[in-house]
Formats: sequence, C-alpha cells, structure tokens
Amino acid sequence: MTTSSFSYKQFFHGNSVMIIVPHEDDEINMAGATIWGALQEGLEVRVVFLTNGDYEYPFDVRRNEVYQMAKEIGLAKENIIFLGFGDFIGHEIIYDKSTVITSHANHNQTYGADFTSLVMSKPKPYSWNGIVESLIDVILYFKPDTIIATDYDTHVDHRLCALTVESAMEWIIKHTEFRPQLLKGFAYATGYETIDDYYNNHLLSTLINKKALPSDEFSTGNPTLSWIHRLRISVPKACREKKLIQNPIFKAMASHVSQQAYKRGSRLINGDQIFWKRRTDNIALYADITVSSGEAKYLNDFLRFNTVDVNSNTYDAHHYMWIPSADDTECKVHITFTETTPIQVVQLFGSVHNSGELCSIRIENSAGKHVQLDEIIHMGQGISYIFDQPLLLEWIDIYIDKRCLGLSEIELYSISNDVYDYCHILADNHFMYDWVVYPGEKIPMITPYIESIRKEMLTYRESEQENTYRWLINGKYIDESVLQILIEQELTTKPLQLRLESNDGSIFCEGTIRKGTFKDWFILKWNQLQDKLAYIQVKSKYKKGFKAAQAYK
Repeated sequence: MTTSSFSYKQFFHGNSVMIIVPHEDDEINMAGATIWGALQEGLEVRVVFLTNGDYEYPFDVRRNEVYQMAKEIGLAKENIIFLGFGDFIGHEIIYDKSTVITSHANHNQTYGADFTSLVMSKPKPYSWNGIVESLIDVILYFKPDTIIATDYDTHVDHRLCALTVESAMEWIIKHTEFRPQLLKGFAYATGYETIDDYYNNHLLSTLINKKALPSDEFSTGNPTLSWIHRLRISVPKACREKKLIQNPIFKAMASHVSQQAYKRGSRLINGDQIFWKRRTDNIALYADITVSSGEAKYLNDFLRFNTVDVNSNTYDAHHYMWIPSADDTECKVHITFTETTPIQVVQLFGSVHNSGELCSIRIENSAGKHVQLDEIIHMGQGISYIFDQPLLLEWIDIYIDKRCLGLSEIELYSISNDVYDYCHILADNHFMYDWVVYPGEKIPMITPYIESIRKEMLTYRESEQENTYRWLINGKYIDESVLQILIEQELTTKPLQLRLESNDGSIFCEGTIRKGTFKDWFILKWNQLQDKLAYIQVKSKYKKGFKAAQAYK
C-alpha cells in the first residue's frame, strides 16, 4: 500500500490555485491529475482560458465541453474563467505588439462572457497589451496562492501564453506586493503529444516526446528549461486507475469531443506530473542595474528569453540579452540595493544557443566574499551559485569574459530554498507506488526523489548539501549503501514495504515491491485486454459527439 506525507495545500502554499492555459483541453493536458488532487483536498481551483478556442468551432461548442469536463472532475462552474481572446492569434500579436488583431472568427476584442467584460465592464482589444492587462487583472482579482501556466509549447498560442504570463508577472512583482508561487508546464510534449505507454506492465512516469519538440537542440519546448531539472509530484490514486474509461483524467479529457480528445486520454495517465518553478521573489527585479555598455533592461524583466517570431526556433540574442559592446574591456554589471539586503543565491542566464565556448564569470560583492566560476559550458538553462548563509549586501558586481556573449537575466534570492519539501520513491526513475517485478523483468533500481535537494539548474555551492533522509525495509532502518542489495536478496512474492523518510520522520513516502508470478502477468494482460474492449465500446459515444460537432465548423 502506498502512503505519503505529500499535501497539495502545502505544495501550493495555501488554499487556492489558478490554472492558466491557452485552449479548452490544455488544462487536462498540462495539469489534469493535479487539478483533481487539489479539488479532492478541498482547495479552490480556478481554470483560466486565454482564448475561446474559436478557430474551427464556435465558442459555445468549446465552452460546453469545458463545462462537461468540469462536471467530470468536480470543478465548480463559477471557477471557469474565459479571457475571450481569439484562437491562433499568437504569431501576429507577438510580431507586432502595437497592433490590434482581427481573429479568424472575425473578432478584434474579447467576447463570450469574458472576464474583463463581466468584471471590469469593458472588453479588451486583441493586442499584446490587451492580453497582458487581462492576465494582470484576473491574477490580482483572485490572488491565487499558486499559478500554473502553460509554457513554450510548439503551438503559437501556447507560446503567446508563456510570454504574456511572464510579462504580466513582471508587472505584478514590480508594482504590487503580491508574490504567488508560479509553476510552468507543457501541454504538448508531456501531454497531448506525449508517448502513449498506458498499457505497459507498470505505471510509468511522464516522458517527454522528443519528436514533439520544436528542436533537438533543447530538452524541452522552452529553451531555458532542462528536462533533468524538472519538478515532479505524485498522482492521486483515482488518477492511477487502470480501468481507462473509469479514470477521471480520461473522462475529463474525453469531454472535449470536438478535439477527439478521447484518443489522447490514455497518454495522460502517468505516475507523476511535471512542472518547472519560476520564483517570484527575485530581488533583482526591483534593484538598480547599470552596465559598462549595452542594454541593461533585459537583465531584470522576468524573461529569460524572448522572440518576435513564435514560428521560429532560433532566438536572436539581441531581443532578450544584455550584450556588451565589442570594445568593452570591463563587461560588467553593477547591481545596487536601496537598503542592505540579504542575498544567498545568484542565478544567471545567457544565450539559449550553445556556442561551444567555455567562459568565466566573476562575482564580487560589498561583503568581500568573491566567487570565480570558470569553464562554464552553457548558461542558456541557467547557472546558480549558493552561499552557505545569506550575505548582507549593498551591491553586487558581475563580470563576464569575452567568450561569454552576455546575460539574459539575473535572479537574486535571499534564501536558497523556499520550497515545501516532500519525497517519493523511484523505481528505475519512475514514481513507484506498488511495483510488481514480473517474470523476465529485472529488479528496478530504487532511488529517492527529494524536492529539497532537487537542482533547478547547474548549481555551484559554497559547501555540499547534506542528505537528511533515511530508508526502511519492512519497518527496519537500513543503510542506503546496501538498499539495493537487500531488496534483491529479500524480494519474494510477498510485498516488501519500502519507506523513505526525513530524519525526524515528518516527511515520508511508502510503497511496496514484490515478485510477480506468471499468473500475475496473465491477470494483468487479461485485464488490459478487457480494458481495451471497454474502451472500444465507449469510443462510439465520443465519435458521435465529434460528428455532431462538425455541424458547427
């Protein structure tokens, strides 16, 4: 039996979470199991749709599908919010941010019971500022404890969502005291277009479909986010249901009948959900930054990269980076604070494209604790330096050498870790719940996932971080160095109870592992066959819904 100390309320830093997605179905693609889990724990969940999804179908069709989705997962109808922008307008809006766009559905301002018309009594124009202002309005109106927003997928509207959410957050951080937790996730490569491994012998964790990525140069759709540094959380038991048509994630996804989403439902059933965190307590955002040459404005605008062409997967550094002039012999960034400020973490981002050049960075500060970082291969996905303790600083200077093109963002934090800590047991790097080793399979490698020691990027530390977790097998403490050996020695058809816990026992995860018999394997495959037959039967209902929707195209 699987148990865990994980809590959505603690993970979300409170009782409310806002999901911001571009289209009607992306909420399940990106965060279906997380929405379900938060609702089951009694949290206030609001889903905000950036567009009306009206490129192929009228808004009424997409809206009614959302209401059916909400019914399937228990989401209150009043917590569904439409911002009312046009579908497939991302390229035009980003290319010319000053222009008002007329959409494919022949609208140039928000409509369809949209948030700004209902709450602010006036629709917003289809423009860059219109979208950013709508996002600012809806975020500040509800003030959620956590925001989960769609990041830079291949679809132009997903890219529009990613960039406008970050621009809205920049304004909120610089002009208000509100500091929500911000998580970013993908709806395509880890959702709609991910690998369908539902009928594997095991419940596998979310995989990224490399064929769905815009470029093999990057490990995710966002060139500043690394797959190996992803944040992972567990999935509620109901969302691990192996009878497909009874799984709430399948039923919610299948509600979007005009999108034939029932065909994709099984892809979303995995052992974990994947996000990346963007901290909103970056002190550099309201520090005074000057440079020896070039444009300082890019260094604290909350955007780690930017583009004027969302159809391109090549990013011009001049659109998002501070680049010192060719004759600049200093290549220096000077950061000053209005008052003495504690700083423990320095994070730096550079060009997303790897030039292959090794570069060096020197960090000096008013406390006299200087840092030299040499042979840095690439900074597109960030580098982080963590001091053992926060330093009380009046200023920081950052010097780069000539081999380093420049910097795209500087992030400074007063503490190294503001996360809620939790853990999970991994079996061959998959989130483990109750694992059966079937005949012919190897015993999986058992390792820990511990959020507090997960690195968000390439990280340098003044001192190494200590491991404060321990292992138990069947209630007995064991040394981590012999964990795998003992599992292999003691594994039988009777479940072994594994427990990973913090030293004080307050944070824990438990799961079981056992050997399976040929009978177990036969039962698994028989149940999967029955499940496929049940899916074929229910599929006809969704096909009829799809055909009915065609009349509205």
